[in-house]
Amino acid sequence: MRDLPTSLDLLALARELLLDELAPLLPPERQRDAHLVATAMAIAMREEEAGEAWQEDIGRLLHGLYPSAARRPETLLRAFAADLRNGAFETSPSLERAARAILWRLTIGKLREANPQFLIANGFSEVNDKRAVAVGSEREQ
Repeated sequence: MRDLPTSLDLLALARELLLDELAPLLPPERQRDAHLVATAMAIAMREEEAGEAWQEDIGRLLHGLYPSAARRPETLLRAFAADLRNGAFETSPSLERAARAILWRLTIGKLREANPQFLIANGFSEVNDKRAVAVGSEREQ
């Protein structure tokens, strides 16, 4: 059991201190650097909060696409990328749907961690691993 504050709380406090108190003291040409550091801190916080569940889900989907492969998810992801580049899924509607589903979940998972404001700015009010609901629509992705 860890003491309070948690590492996420400490990171949030450090980010706040950087943005509110330290960045304004920097020369104008270095303030962007401080904001980049703060952005990296925010991404790290979101990654920690999100956990590994969505990435494990991608791994399961990749194992479903490559059932005979007993490889690590990172290796399967590289194989998937190569197959996408080579057009391996274009001749089978079911494989193409599976590949699109993996790409969609991967994109949404990465955006949740790295740039959730992009999702909001583009009208996605609710995003989960299987669907994204655009504001004012019920379109399946």
